[in-house]
Amino acid sequence: MHSPVSRMTEGDWALRPLAVEDCDELGRVHMAVWRDAYAGLMPADYLAGLSDEDCAARWRESAARPAEAPEHVLVVVGSDGRLAGFGSAGPSRDEDAPTEWELYAVNLVNAARGTGVADRLVDELLGARDATLWVIEGNARARAFYTRRGFVDEGGRAEHPATRTPEIRMVRRLA
Repeated sequence: MHSPVSRMTEGDWALRPLAVEDCDELGRVHMAVWRDAYAGLMPADYLAGLSDEDCAARWRESAARPAEAPEHVLVVVGSDGRLAGFGSAGPSRDEDAPTEWELYAVNLVNAARGTGVADRLVDELLGARDATLWVIEGNARARAFYTRRGFVDEGGRAEHPATRTPEIRMVRRLA
């Protein structure tokens, strides 16, 4: 007899700052999320070539930054203790930034999507700030989420540097 698989809810997830000991697991999770979320949107050979180890090394650099660094990274931890994603934000990286703050990423494994934890990440990372973000133009799920969170297409356009995949800039103004 099989027991039903219960759907995890918002309360099943904890948010905490990135720690050095998270980096190897986060590298694996981050690349798995990308391979899943961008399948059909980015070239398959690019996604297949993503390196969990290289990603983990970048996360170690981020975790080693001083606590007063302006960038914020929060990891999502499931009730089983495993990482299920992350979110990051900080000062805008755009020369023509319409806001001072940028939401860099919200990346979650499938089990965490639709549970409310992405909303918590956005709330914790942005607070009551105006903010921008870049999203892959064809990523309808992400665009719908950000639209629900008050972001609108601002008109900025770019291409993902490694793949030339079209990206759009969205902005949220609270005032």
